[in-house]
Amino acid sequence: MSPFFEDPALYRSVLENLPIGIYVLDREQRVRFWNRGAEHITGYLAHEVTGQVCRESLPHCDPQGRVLAGDDCSITTTFREGRAVQNHVFILHKQGHRLGVQIQTLPLIDDKSQTMGVAIAFEEGPAESIAQPAELMCGCFDTLTGVSSQRLTRAVLTESLAELASTHGSWGFLRVRVLGLKDIASRYGMDSTAALLRTTAQTVRHSLRPEDFLGRWGGEEFLAMLQTSSPVTVSATAEQIWLQISQSEVAWWGDHFRVQALVDWTIASPGDTLESLFSRMRPAHAEQSAIATGAKPAASQG
Repeated sequence: MSPFFEDPALYRSVLENLPIGIYVLDREQRVRFWNRGAEHITGYLAHEVTGQVCRESLPHCDPQGRVLAGDDCSITTTFREGRAVQNHVFILHKQGHRLGVQIQTLPLIDDKSQTMGVAIAFEEGPAESIAQPAELMCGCFDTLTGVSSQRLTRAVLTESLAELASTHGSWGFLRVRVLGLKDIASRYGMDSTAALLRTTAQTVRHSLRPEDFLGRWGGEEFLAMLQTSSPVTVSATAEQIWLQISQSEVAWWGDHFRVQALVDWTIASPGDTLESLFSRMRPAHAEQSAIATGAKPAASQG
């Protein structure tokens, strides 16, 4: 065999440049290796996480925002049982939004059959909207948040509501309203609110299924159309999104502030209009009442 293929630096270079995230933990679960794919997916550079304890610097969470630990944590299971584990989890991106990723753990075993560390490979889960091809049309893509513009959102929802009369179908409808933008803008400047809106949009997008639609609506609002009419599924999705947003945060000039939002839901049926949908929306979670503004929902006029 050529000496070229015996050089360990070759294989480290391959791992470093793979398009998926790869990182390695030692027995104390400190990060010993962090490749460029991991940097790209999470936003964290290698020098920011190397030497840090994984569960403290980049904890894995379930869809409800609960930190995974013990039997629920794939890394812990691999350390304890010495076997590979696959799972879908949420991590916190450096920009503050929750990101769904598919991970696979691999035990690193020495010649005494002891697990000395764990290697983790991960990649971003599917998060594309069915409206993405249409978003490429001029004026139909919101460059600030990366989702459909208000114009396209209104067109998609209006057409979908009209189709209900002939199909006699129904679908889930969500409204997300970001809170506190004026206060944050007065303290940190308008650019900080842009970061807050981007964080919210990406958190919602990664909590939806590929076939669902997400668009911007007004200055601080987003609307989503879910391809399900099950009240149980729609309400659970709304609560999951509210929890994920509540666990998100934005870093701005050294300060960190949590994102706050109201998430409401309802089911669209034949005969509905946007106004009728807004008038009967329900809160995603009882705790929303503690931060609700008390303003009556109304359709945006943009």
